[in-house]
Amino acid sequence: MASELHIIVVGDADVPSAAALLSDLESHWSRFIVDSDITALNNASGRPVRVHPSTITLITTMIDGWRLTDHAFDPSVLPIVCDSGYRNSIDDPYKVTLLPDGAMLVGGYDEAPAMDGIVIEAATSTVKLPPGLAIDPGGVGKGLAADLAVRHLLDNGAAGALVSIGGDMVMAGTPPEGSAGWRVAVDNPDASLGNACMLEVEAGGVATSSTRSRRWVHDGSERHHVIDPLARDQSTTDLATVTVIGRAGWLAEVHATAGLLAGTGGVLDYLERNELSGIAIDLDGRLIPTTDLSSAVAS
Repeated sequence: MASELHIIVVGDADVPSAAALLSDLESHWSRFIVDSDITALNNASGRPVRVHPSTITLITTMIDGWRLTDHAFDPSVLPIVCDSGYRNSIDDPYKVTLLPDGAMLVGGYDEAPAMDGIVIEAATSTVKLPPGLAIDPGGVGKGLAADLAVRHLLDNGAAGALVSIGGDMVMAGTPPEGSAGWRVAVDNPDASLGNACMLEVEAGGVATSSTRSRRWVHDGSERHHVIDPLARDQSTTDLATVTVIGRAGWLAEVHATAGLLAGTGGVLDYLERNELSGIAIDLDGRLIPTTDLSSAVAS
């Protein structure tokens, strides 16, 4: 997933099998792997594709995230991401996203196909994308993969587990000895300033969406991977990062993206309207926490 993987386990568990599970999920879910389910779906031109059962879970989760965020999280922005220069994998330039020829449209605008046009047949493990729609699991894939890996570890003997994929993490069960909860550092966009604050999380997911990571130069200008679906272009948000605590990793991921797009004027309203805890950091480094995390920022 072009990310560092960290697994922390309390008690006995088969950690290698959890790592193998994540590798298997990547093989089905990555847009950079030529024979993955996602590549097959994006190139099927509206035909049904038989997929791995985990991909049914992924697609269902992506649609749920799209609906929960009022389409601010939109996996169908993939063609814009590719046109902006992010077609090759960050960690392996020989891995390339393959899309069919012809118009690929951001879902739901100008009568283009949308996420709710995806047809899922769980009984036959098939998925059909509307013609012209291409999807990218992106961050929600990392969050869901961490959710599944933590559940795997707990089901196989761990008293507690934390899985971090690229810094977005899921934790559950008994935290390390001597801790009231799982200690999570919120990074400062300016790494030279150290951590912005520390959080103590009992269980759930913690995810950060950022305009400072996954950056590259395309056509002479610096680009980032956060796309505004409504503008159909790179987001011009005045936030650098948004970190969200959610009941699950995938849920934190989609809301972090939506919160980032809301900007300084709307991020707190968005988070509190959705009963979420979180911390935004603007482009000047100012921390903007939800009310319940104000004390963590102050300390």
